[in-house]
Amino acid sequence: FLSAPCHPIAFRALIPYANKAICNLLIAPSPRASSVSKFRGTNKNFRGIKAANLFFSSLITMSSTTASESVPTLVSCSWLKENLNNPKVKILDSSWYVPGMERSPGLKYDAHKEFETRRIPGALYFDIDKVADTSTDLPHMIPTPAFFAECAGRLGLRRDDHVVVYDGKGLFSAPRAWYTLKHFGHPAVSMLEGGFPAWEAAAGPVDTAPLPCAAPAPTPAEYPVPAAVCSQIMSVKDVEAHVANPKTQLVDARPKARFIGEAPEPRPIESGHIENTLNVPWPDVLASPGTLKPEAELRQVFAANRVDLGQPIAVTCGSGNTACVVAAALYELKCGLVPLYDGAYTEWKTSGRPTYKAWEKTPYAAAPPA
Repeated sequence: FLSAPCHPIAFRALIPYANKAICNLLIAPSPRASSVSKFRGTNKNFRGIKAANLFFSSLITMSSTTASESVPTLVSCSWLKENLNNPKVKILDSSWYVPGMERSPGLKYDAHKEFETRRIPGALYFDIDKVADTSTDLPHMIPTPAFFAECAGRLGLRRDDHVVVYDGKGLFSAPRAWYTLKHFGHPAVSMLEGGFPAWEAAAGPVDTAPLPCAAPAPTPAEYPVPAAVCSQIMSVKDVEAHVANPKTQLVDARPKARFIGEAPEPRPIESGHIENTLNVPWPDVLASPGTLKPEAELRQVFAANRVDLGQPIAVTCGSGNTACVVAAALYELKCGLVPLYDGAYTEWKTSGRPTYKAWEKTPYAAAPPA
């Protein structure tokens, strides 16, 4: 089995079933065994169960990494047109907007209405506010593995699918869905370059048949999540430790005016920043329309904001959304999937922890960036 030629993604799909089969074999008691001998048999084979799980978890990691390396972070509209009817390509609209964000003066964005009336054919809706941790009041926190598996299954996702996410602004909330899927080890996930605006500009077909955002896939799927995930989600305690003894560059993706406290937050909290954070505004890593800047320009952006790409980096923002835009840029620069402080400035500020304005308590204090 192990020596048979097999595409990494297809091989990856077989692992959960092989894992389950071996575990069942290891713990299956003899039909004539007493209850005591069953218990002893289970304990006797416990090391075997752990070994089997470790072995297949390692295969999961290796095959996911191999597949991810060959999958582009961004795919073009022309690529998606060519693969629109490919059953192994799943499309997700992950549009989300900051409360009050306007498309034009007086016309607010409405992610749900937009999806329900106009979408890329075959797309389902990935609601970042609902595919989230339901135990907290903080917005769109990373869900538990079990709940993510349930949501992904409802969307008909399988681990050997190539998932393409897009949003209605270009490249704004799609990176959050991209990061979530990457976090849970999905081997093949890309973002649509330019999002839905670019799709319409490229004369891509549009489905206008009414479809509710909560609509499940015609055929739900079983979506196993590996025990080991690909990134670290930082807690508020992790950030407290960082403030006291910085060992990682914590990069805040909010616009400069919010970071230094000159512009208001979109939520009812005072703007400012956490101690010992750097600032790389998320729009600075984007080229128009809705795509990441070329590698050389991205390196210039991070250098200008004094981020050392050779040292550990983590990202944050206001609520964990635009941090993923910067995370995607860092991923393109071969920095890997960097850790995310998901509770972000909203959690830090509402919990009463200290924040600062201007360039106070930042690495920029002595010489602010241009």
